[in-house]
Amino acid sequence: MSLEDTWQYKHSLKMRPACDRVIGHVFNVPPERIERFNQDHPLSILDTNFAIDMRIQLPNGSFLTGQEKALTFPCYKYRTFTMEFYQNRNTKELGEFFHIASQFYLHGYADESGEHFVEWKVINLLPFMAWLKDNTFKWFADRIKSDTESRASFFYILYDEIPKQYYFAEWRK
Repeated sequence: MSLEDTWQYKHSLKMRPACDRVIGHVFNVPPERIERFNQDHPLSILDTNFAIDMRIQLPNGSFLTGQEKALTFPCYKYRTFTMEFYQNRNTKELGEFFHIASQFYLHGYADESGEHFVEWKVINLLPFMAWLKDNTFKWFADRIKSDTESRASFFYILYDEIPKQYYFAEWRK
């Protein structure tokens, strides 16, 4: 099965317009200023090596890089920020947490329609990652949830445990 055949990929495509609306609102950019890196894109190496899903061109012409994740409504009850810790939990292949170079992370939960957000956060990654730097590997290991449909596992932290200064912007229905 290819990535494009997975329900996760289909869900991300369905939520793409909602992500565009959030990014447009937060950074004052139209959708055509949001450039995502699929496998055929010349900059796809940024996603592969640095967990950068997109770049946006700001009104002043400069660029910001970002990562985005829209989780499904049934998971909303957890209200946690998640990031891939192990790409393969069986071999302990490190995930995006260990090489992310995005400047921001749009993270949120879809509503029941799967087309809009019920809650989203835009996390300013540099100070957020600096805040996490002194935690032990065990601290992270105690906060890992395995994906039941893939080999990955994810570090999680409750939205409400993240200090407000690391949220660049946020919204909740």
